[in-house]
Amino acid sequence: MAKAAAVVSGRLARVYFVLLREGRPLGVREVQRLAGLSSPSSAKHYLDKLVELGLAERGPEGYAAKVSGDSLMSVYVGLLGSVVPRLVPYAAFSTVLLAVFSALARPPLECVAVAAVPTALLWAEGLRLLLLARRIATEGGVSKLKKRGG
Repeated sequence: MAKAAAVVSGRLARVYFVLLREGRPLGVREVQRLAGLSSPSSAKHYLDKLVELGLAERGPEGYAAKVSGDSLMSVYVGLLGSVVPRLVPYAAFSTVLLAVFSALARPPLECVAVAAVPTALLWAEGLRLLLLARRIATEGGVSKLKKRGG
């Protein structure tokens, strides 16, 4: 699976993110349209490459993303129709936990500051990975907004 992390970039990553975002099996033409690829044969090529790398599987209903724990792509998860880094929900939980603890326990400011540092780091890394995923997903002019509108 280390090989997969090294070679998933560009259009191949865009196709993988489409599979992750949709969270259901997709046909070749649907992947072509959602990923903004020029032809069904190019979509099939990328889908077959993902299957070969162990990042997708082909079933009777189409191709679906597989997330393996030892893949770098496993830092992303399909959530509410979007592809987000796993760090974002963790950062949100940490922020809520810190706010509730601060409001109820009224700890010294130093304790809040110490707890705020890892929360801020979670947000920084989560947002960096989120921007990277969005850049890959919108590469070539395909965006979620265009998908909804057309």
